[in-house]
Amino acid sequence: MTGEKDFGPQQLAHWLGIAPRHLRRAETRGLIPPPDVADERWSLSVAKTLVDRVETILAAVDDEHYPAAQPPGGTARRRVPKRDSFGPHQLAKELGLERWQAGRAEQRGLIPAPDVDGTRWSREVVEALRDRVTEIREVLGDHPGLGSIDAANRLAARTGLPVGRPDVRALADQGLLRPVGEFRGHPMFGLDSLDGLPQEHIATVVKQREEWLAQSLTAKEAAALLGWAPGRFEVTAERNALRPGLLDRYDRAEVEQLPTADAGA
Repeated sequence: MTGEKDFGPQQLAHWLGIAPRHLRRAETRGLIPPPDVADERWSLSVAKTLVDRVETILAAVDDEHYPAAQPPGGTARRRVPKRDSFGPHQLAKELGLERWQAGRAEQRGLIPAPDVDGTRWSREVVEALRDRVTEIREVLGDHPGLGSIDAANRLAARTGLPVGRPDVRALADQGLLRPVGEFRGHPMFGLDSLDGLPQEHIATVVKQREEWLAQSLTAKEAAALLGWAPGRFEVTAERNALRPGLLDRYDRAEVEQLPTADAGA
């Protein structure tokens, strides 16, 4: 069965009527929650909570370096010969930065948006940035951060707990971990925040996940428990407003309370 509609970064930005770069900056600054669907997409229910906050988000992330997207027929983009402009990789090399540092600096407004055809930086802009390289390095550090899987492995190695990717997501949802950036739509978590996270917070989310696993069932397991075909279970669950929780699993007690005559043969 089709679940709730969800959005990737580009789709969510379009749905909210904002530029993708503003969405990335808002996520980095904690103005919107991390993706709640597989750590890479936002559910419709989360997206709906952002509609009334669009103006607030734009006010916080928009500035002279991030002008609003021009509507069709708007002001033409500046055109400069390529030899006098720099693409993302060239920009990083020219400033002596790692590619990820240049990209994240742009996300955070430390480097302005491309001023040539919306994809490249003019020589004038690059020259003006040379004096800010030290500041950029100090702000961003020398490590790009870890994705949720590697972050879970790092927390597990430090604590000895069976930390999994869902636990990192839970910690982020609770605001205990803040992404320092994103890579291809995935949040990246800084080493300092991971290493400084108190063990009791980690232990709590691990315990909650393990308790939930013990008292919950997958759709397939729920159907088998009731002796039903998978389709019958899914239809019956939907008709009785039974929704899956963490890890797309159903509460066993609620499954056992489903009316056996519902959605008959």
